[in-house]
Amino acid sequence: MPARNEAAHIHQATTSLPEWIDRIIVVDDGSTDETASLVKNAEIISTGGIGVGGAIAAGYQHLVKSESKQRWCAVVMAGDGQMNSSDLPILLAQIINGQADFVKGDRSAHEDGLSAMPIRRRLGTWWLKHLTNMATGLSIHDPQCGYTVCNDRMLQNWDFSNNWNGYGYPNWWLLQCMEYDIKIKEAPVKAVYEGQSSGINIFTFLPMVSWMLLKGLFSRGVRWYLLGRSKATLTQRATISIGFLGGSALLFSIPLIGPVGLCGIFGLGVARKIDATLLRQLETIQVDPVA
Repeated sequence: MPARNEAAHIHQATTSLPEWIDRIIVVDDGSTDETASLVKNAEIISTGGIGVGGAIAAGYQHLVKSESKQRWCAVVMAGDGQMNSSDLPILLAQIINGQADFVKGDRSAHEDGLSAMPIRRRLGTWWLKHLTNMATGLSIHDPQCGYTVCNDRMLQNWDFSNNWNGYGYPNWWLLQCMEYDIKIKEAPVKAVYEGQSSGINIFTFLPMVSWMLLKGLFSRGVRWYLLGRSKATLTQRATISIGFLGGSALLFSIPLIGPVGLCGIFGLGVARKIDATLLRQLETIQVDPVA
């Protein structure tokens, strides 16, 4: 549970969890208020203000080093109380049944939808959803949701020397999951907004994360399709490569060639469709059910 200056919410966030949870670890990321002193019935580790992504990675590493050889799952819930603990069973189910290594919450699939989410966040989520899916080849509905569960084997094999410490960590983790062949699923969770404020500056966050995802798209595209490290046919590789590279080139050329550059959207769309279809066909990683 990453937390920074969450004195108003951390007590409720930690005491409202189900009794069957074995361990609660609060990662105090440089709080200057009373967050740490208000934590009850939980372990506390400190990361000194490196960012929420770094705090989560530190919590994961703490678990990997301290957990026994029994099978276990790690759940990430925010210290500001924006995650409903009643959604935990549906998130855990796909891990326990061996259907996934990593399960992300999907607020859009909950019966309440995104009605509680501020409009600015909804717009940013919409933009990053499409960019994340293009970069990863996945079809994730709510990539920005930080309510997640992963299994022990995923974390035990993870390279923590390379990490994204800031707010773009959900997108970065999805990019890395594609490199590790992690099986990803989503489950509906409730969006909770009860006065919590976001520390995200949208004018710096969106460009930074968008650039990270674009670099991820081209890096994966070069390895998988230009260099042929996927199981795609030559025709599929050529179509995806031309679609992604040509489509991007056209869009970036709009200042020079005008509206004609919008044709790049078609190329990106075709490449995206073929890429996503191939990824669905290549889902071969199976995980043993957790006892």
